[in-house]
Amino acid sequence: MEDNAKRKILDFLSGNIAVKEFESWLYNNCDLESRLGSDCFFDLINIDFNNQDCVYETKLALLGKYIDVEELKNFNYQISLKQAGWFKGRKSQQNIDTTNLKPELKHAWDIILEFGGLELIRTSSPDYWTPRNIVFPETIERIKNGAEYGINKELVCFAYIDDYNAVLYVDDEKNYYQLDDIVSLELYQLKGETFSKMIQNLLGFDEETKFEQFYARS
Repeated sequence: MEDNAKRKILDFLSGNIAVKEFESWLYNNCDLESRLGSDCFFDLINIDFNNQDCVYETKLALLGKYIDVEELKNFNYQISLKQAGWFKGRKSQQNIDTTNLKPELKHAWDIILEFGGLELIRTSSPDYWTPRNIVFPETIERIKNGAEYGINKELVCFAYIDDYNAVLYVDDEKNYYQLDDIVSLELYQLKGETFSKMIQNLLGFDEETKFEQFYARS
């Protein structure tokens, strides 16, 4: 019961089920109070589900109590991956030997061989601006000279975001960068985070992970 209840709540918070369906389930689930605890349960049933902020209010009632914040982020991330067609162990059929490649090329190919040809789409409405999508090409299409931005590195493209308005790059140390592709003036670097955390941030699941402006061309 507990796993089913948690999955139902996560689905609602992620926008995968309708408000009316969740409201009906909430009011007709006689075991829910014992699972959530009285405080969480009464906070939930006092929410006005006709209000447009009901999903946000549900998050306030449950996050950090019955639902762990990281659990919700990862749930949203896994839903996006699944909808895009990704699965554990996915590998492109391309016969690319990355063994002797320069590190930045190897890092980019490792991503492309796993995600190439996929488009991750934002599945929920975040509380802040995020790109609408992330598109992974099936081959390396761009290499940027980092000297343009004050770094002695080559940056290799592995994805495009927001309908190709910006580009994601990786360097030899597996640092990730975002570059505005319209004017190419500002380069942002993701500091100290993993690939999955970066994707969660870009899709609006994790607002704590941030790209920091690394360099701005005049």
